[in-house]
Parts: sequence; C-alpha cells; structure tokens
Amino acid sequence: MKKTLMILDGSWFVFRAYYGMPPLEDNEGRPVQAIFGFFRLLLVLLRQKADYFVIAWDSPAQTLRSAGDKEYKANRVKLPDEFKYQMWSIKELVWLCNIPFLEVPGYEADDIIGTLVKNEQSSTDAWELKIKVVSSDKDLKQLLKPGVLVWDDMKHEETNEELFRIKHWFGPLLIVDFLALVWDSADNIKWVAGIGKKWAEKLIQTYGSIEQIYENLDKITWSTKQKLIDGKEEAYRCKEMIALMEVPSCVNLDREQFTFNPDFDLMIKVLIDDWNFPKLQKAITELKNEYKWGTQLGLFG
Repeated sequence: MKKTLMILDGSWFVFRAYYGMPPLEDNEGRPVQAIFGFFRLLLVLLRQKADYFVIAWDSPAQTLRSAGDKEYKANRVKLPDEFKYQMWSIKELVWLCNIPFLEVPGYEADDIIGTLVKNEQSSTDAWELKIKVVSSDKDLKQLLKPGVLVWDDMKHEETNEELFRIKHWFGPLLIVDFLALVWDSADNIKWVAGIGKKWAEKLIQTYGSIEQIYENLDKITWSTKQKLIDGKEEAYRCKEMIALMEVPSCVNLDREQFTFNPDFDLMIKVLIDDWNFPKLQKAITELKNEYKWGTQLGLFG
C-alpha cells in the first residue's frame, strides 16, 4: 500500500480560519477565533492519517517576488494586529505540539510546497508515495501529475491530473499560462486585458504555452491578436510571477522528518487548559485514540 504525504498551505488555512469564524475572545479580551478555527480544521485533516505531514508557511519577511516587483500584492489590505498576533500564536502552538512545519525567509508557502512535491516526484520510490496538497490556491494545480492531487478543503473539492484535463482540455503545467492570460487582481499583477477565461482556454488548447501562442499570432483573429500584442510584456511577466520558485534549503529534504508524531497530551494541555478551547477536547482525544505509540493505525485512501 502506498504511503502518504500531506502538505498543508498553512498561511491559507489561517486566513480561512480568521475570516470564516465568528469573533471569539479569551478571558483577557484578546481575539482568538483564528487560533481556535485553525486547530479545529487541522484536527479534521489529521483524521486522514497521512504517514507524513508538514505545514508550509509564507515568509513573514519580504519575499523575492515582492522585492522584484513593488506592485506585487501591494493592493492587499494591511493585516490587522489581531491577525498577526493570532498567526504568531498558531505558529508557536504548532511548534509546541511537535507538528512538522517549514518556513523559509524570502519564499511563499507555494514555493515550499512546489519544491517538496518535485523532490518526492524525482525520488527513486516516487511510485510508492501519494501526495496530497491542501490549498485553494489555483497556482498549485501546476503540480498535478500521477500520485499528486490538490484538495480544496473549503470547497470540499479534490483535483487530480485526470480531472484537471477533463475540465480544461490541457495539461496542469499550462495552468500558469492560462492564469497569465486571465489573472484576477488578487496579487496585483498586470495581465493581458480583454481575454476571458473561455477564449484563454481555447488559445491554450489550440497552441499551448504563452510562448507558442505568440509564435502563432498570424493564425489568431485580429481583435484577439491585437490584445495579445498590447499585453505581451504583461503576459510574460505574469507567467514569471506565477511560476513556482525552487527553495534551495528545501531541496532533498528527508521525508522522514515529516513523520506525524504529535504530543497529544501536550496538545490537550495547551489548547484546552492554557487556551481554554474545551470544544476541541473530543477531537483531540479521538485522534489520540487512533494512534498507538505515535504510529498510525491506518491510511487514508
């Protein structure tokens, strides 16, 4: 039976918990909804009993992308102090509970995830491992291939390479080119104006990558051709920004360091006793009972 590696986009998970939970305060009046929501969601994920588990965090410092383009994500609302406080607390609790995580200055969680997936896919026993990436980020679908799937926990939607091809009629690697044509404003990256999703899909299905599309401009209708010409610089720049970066310090990491072996008793102490989240007691106790001496009793399918 194949072993499993689950990689969680931790920063996305915290955002989901913070904005998806109603306001919640501790006894001292400090906001804690993101902390409670994060661990409630995390405990559900851990019931899937992956052999290996790791959380990837965004770098809190300036990333290489933002250093190279001052406009990158510059349109995003500044995060409130209460969010930053809860993010810091979550990271500390993850460390205390012995849950594997990775954070590398200058890189985003996506880059760490991409590097880990490529590492495993190039390993000699890649065929023995199933990788599950947990994130709603469209960029990460470029990683889809046999043995790799993306789970959008918020939408309860699982995508593998076959499902992706059925939906789009082109391969996962070309999602970067697709997004470069129709990119939304979330990351504040300029893209080719005036080309919708359906026409972008048709262009990629017909010609392939951005580079191949521009090599075949003479075969494209005049109005679309002009939009592509006007937006050529933006298209190439956008593709460059979307493409995942290799994180040198994460290359060739031993997956054994991601073996899931949390301290459940400590988890109960810090989350129930210290942080006063009694509603998590049942979930932690049930999860503890499913493990024996830190070893999984089963595997998810």
